Amino acid sequence: MIRVLIMLFGLAMFFHGRFVSAQKPMAGKVNTKLEVYYFHTSERCPIDQAIEEHTRKLLQSDYAREIKDGIIKFRVLNTDDKASKPITDKFEINAQALYLVTFPNGKQVKNDLTEFAFSCAQNNPGKFISRMKAEINSSIK
Repeated sequence: MIRVLIMLFGLAMFFHGRFVSAQKPMAGKVNTKLEVYYFHTSERCPIDQAIEEHTRKLLQSDYAREIKDGIIKFRVLNTDDKASKPITDKFEINAQALYLVTFPNGKQVKNDLTEFAFSCAQNNPGKFISRMKAEINSSIK
Protein backbone atom coordinates (compact mmCIF):
# COMPACT_ATOMS: atom_id res chain seq x y z
CA MET A 1 0.00 0.00 0.00
CA ILE A 2 2.81 2.41 0.83
CA ARG A 3 4.49 1.61 -2.53
CA VAL A 4 1.30 2.52 -4.37
CA LEU A 5 1.00 5.83 -2.50
CA ILE A 6 4.66 6.67 -3.17
CA MET A 7 4.24 5.80 -6.84
CA LEU A 8 1.06 7.94 -7.13
CA PHE A 9 2.77 10.82 -5.34
CA GLY A 10 5.74 10.57 -7.70
CA LEU A 11 3.50 10.51 -10.77
CA ALA A 12 1.54 13.49 -9.46
CA MET A 13 4.75 15.47 -8.94
CA PHE A 14 6.06 14.46 -12.38
CA PHE A 15 2.90 15.50 -14.23
CA HIS A 16 2.34 18.59 -12.11
CA GLY A 17 5.73 19.94 -13.17
CA ARG A 18 4.97 19.16 -16.81
CA PHE A 19 1.67 21.04 -16.82
CA VAL A 20 3.00 24.05 -14.97
CA SER A 21 6.05 24.41 -17.22
CA ALA A 22 3.92 23.97 -20.35
CA GLN A 23 1.74 26.87 -19.27
CA LYS A 24 4.48 29.30 -18.24
CA PRO A 25 5.59 30.42 -21.71
CA MET A 26 2.02 31.29 -22.68
CA ALA A 27 1.11 33.14 -19.49
CA GLY A 28 1.71 36.87 -19.69
CA LYS A 29 3.23 36.77 -23.15
CA VAL A 30 1.57 39.53 -25.14
CA ASN A 31 3.06 40.64 -28.42
CA THR A 32 1.38 43.91 -29.24
CA LYS A 33 2.03 44.51 -32.91
CA LEU A 34 -0.21 47.52 -33.43
CA GLU A 35 -1.53 50.37 -31.36
CA VAL A 36 -4.32 52.43 -32.91
CA TYR A 37 -4.67 55.91 -31.42
CA TYR A 38 -7.50 58.27 -32.16
CA PHE A 39 -7.19 61.73 -30.63
CA HIS A 40 -10.05 64.23 -30.51
CA THR A 41 -10.92 67.48 -28.78
CA SER A 42 -13.91 68.02 -26.48
CA GLU A 43 -15.74 69.80 -29.28
CA ARG A 44 -16.54 67.12 -31.86
CA CYS A 45 -17.49 67.57 -35.51
CA PRO A 46 -19.30 65.00 -37.72
CA ILE A 47 -16.08 64.02 -39.54
CA ASP A 48 -14.28 63.50 -36.24
CA GLN A 49 -17.10 61.31 -34.97
CA ALA A 50 -17.19 59.32 -38.23
CA ILE A 51 -13.47 58.51 -37.99
CA GLU A 52 -13.85 57.15 -34.47
CA GLU A 53 -17.06 55.26 -35.28
CA HIS A 54 -15.71 53.56 -38.41
CA THR A 55 -12.40 52.70 -36.75
CA ARG A 56 -14.10 51.25 -33.68
CA LYS A 57 -16.61 49.20 -35.73
CA LEU A 58 -13.87 47.86 -38.01
CA LEU A 59 -11.71 46.78 -35.10
CA GLN A 60 -14.61 45.21 -33.22
CA SER A 61 -15.91 43.30 -36.23
CA ASP A 62 -12.79 42.25 -38.14
CA TYR A 63 -10.10 42.23 -35.45
CA ALA A 64 -11.92 41.19 -32.26
CA ARG A 65 -9.62 38.20 -31.70
CA GLU A 66 -6.48 40.31 -32.16
CA ILE A 67 -7.78 42.86 -29.67
CA LYS A 68 -8.69 40.13 -27.18
CA ASP A 69 -5.23 38.56 -27.57
CA GLY A 70 -3.47 41.92 -27.11
CA ILE A 71 -2.04 41.99 -30.64
CA ILE A 72 -3.95 45.20 -31.36
CA LYS A 73 -4.69 47.94 -28.86
CA PHE A 74 -7.15 50.74 -29.55
CA ARG A 75 -7.11 53.98 -27.60
CA VAL A 76 -9.36 57.00 -27.97
CA LEU A 77 -8.00 60.05 -26.17
CA ASN A 78 -9.40 63.51 -25.61
CA THR A 79 -6.60 66.03 -26.20
CA ASP A 80 -8.31 68.49 -23.84
CA ASP A 81 -8.12 65.98 -20.97
CA LYS A 82 -5.11 66.57 -18.71
CA ALA A 83 -4.77 62.81 -18.16
CA SER A 84 -4.00 62.43 -21.89
CA LYS A 85 -1.24 65.04 -21.83
CA PRO A 86 1.74 62.64 -21.58
CA ILE A 87 0.58 60.80 -24.69
CA THR A 88 -0.44 63.89 -26.66
CA ASP A 89 2.96 65.42 -25.85
CA LYS A 90 4.67 62.27 -27.12
CA PHE A 91 2.76 62.55 -30.40
CA GLU A 92 3.19 66.34 -30.45
CA ILE A 93 -0.47 67.00 -31.17
CA ASN A 94 -3.25 69.13 -29.69
CA ALA A 95 -6.21 68.31 -31.93
CA GLN A 96 -7.74 65.44 -33.88
CA ALA A 97 -5.37 62.75 -35.19
CA LEU A 98 -5.34 59.11 -36.22
CA TYR A 99 -2.14 57.11 -35.78
CA LEU A 100 -1.22 53.48 -36.31
CA VAL A 101 1.86 52.65 -34.27
CA THR A 102 3.95 49.54 -34.97
CA PHE A 103 7.07 48.13 -33.33
CA PRO A 104 9.42 46.59 -35.91
CA ASN A 105 12.61 45.39 -34.23
CA GLY A 106 11.43 46.97 -30.97
CA LYS A 107 11.43 50.48 -32.44
CA GLN A 108 8.22 52.54 -32.38
CA VAL A 109 7.07 53.67 -35.84
CA LYS A 110 4.15 56.12 -36.12
CA ASN A 111 1.98 56.11 -39.23
CA ASP A 112 -0.04 59.34 -39.35
CA LEU A 113 -3.33 58.71 -41.17
CA THR A 114 -5.00 61.92 -40.04
CA GLU A 115 -5.16 63.69 -43.39
CA PHE A 116 -6.41 60.56 -45.14
CA ALA A 117 -9.04 59.94 -42.45
CA PHE A 118 -10.40 63.48 -42.61
CA SER A 119 -10.53 63.36 -46.41
CA CYS A 120 -12.83 60.35 -46.65
CA ALA A 121 -14.18 58.92 -43.36
CA GLN A 122 -17.47 60.78 -43.59
CA ASN A 123 -18.00 61.10 -47.36
CA ASN A 124 -16.46 57.81 -48.51
CA PRO A 125 -16.47 55.33 -45.61
CA GLY A 126 -15.82 52.39 -47.95
CA LYS A 127 -12.51 53.92 -49.02
CA PHE A 128 -11.64 54.68 -45.40
CA ILE A 129 -12.39 51.15 -44.21
CA SER A 130 -10.58 49.55 -47.14
CA ARG A 131 -7.38 51.48 -46.51
CA MET A 132 -7.60 50.94 -42.75
CA LYS A 133 -7.90 47.17 -43.31
CA ALA A 134 -4.88 47.21 -45.61
CA GLU A 135 -2.83 49.24 -43.13
CA ILE A 136 -3.86 47.07 -40.18
CA ASN A 137 -3.23 43.80 -42.04
CA SER A 138 0.25 44.88 -43.11
CA SER A 139 0.99 46.00 -39.55
CA ILE A 140 0.07 42.74 -37.84
CA LYS A 141 1.41 40.17 -40.28
